[in-house]
Amino acid sequence: MKWYSVVILVALTAGCSVIHQSAYEKFLKDRDARVAFSLAHEELSLEIRQAIADGAIIPGMEKRTIFQLFGEPDGKYVSETDMMEVWFYEDISFGFDKNGVLLKVFEFGNSLPRK
Repeated sequence: MKWYSVVILVALTAGCSVIHQSAYEKFLKDRDARVAFSLAHEELSLEIRQAIADGAIIPGMEKRTIFQLFGEPDGKYVSETDMMEVWFYEDISFGFDKNGVLLKVFEFGNSLPRK
């Protein structure tokens, strides 16, 4: 194998890891987008807008806000009693009560530092 083939293979492999980012990674890394979202959504409480700008997801947020930030979940689970719903994304999940209010955030597989 020629040396330039190895260089191209390494560049392509490295590029793939840079290209793929989960919705949560994008959320954490793109401060400008978080701040713009917070400024554009005056209907949200100041506490929630500030949390988003700071890169935090906090209990009390609603499903529609999570959807706007992260898009369609990879999967959903609804309890048999309809009292709880969990949305699953690549490296984070959100647990909502029956009214669609966020109760719990489950992070996993994330190598990024928490803010």
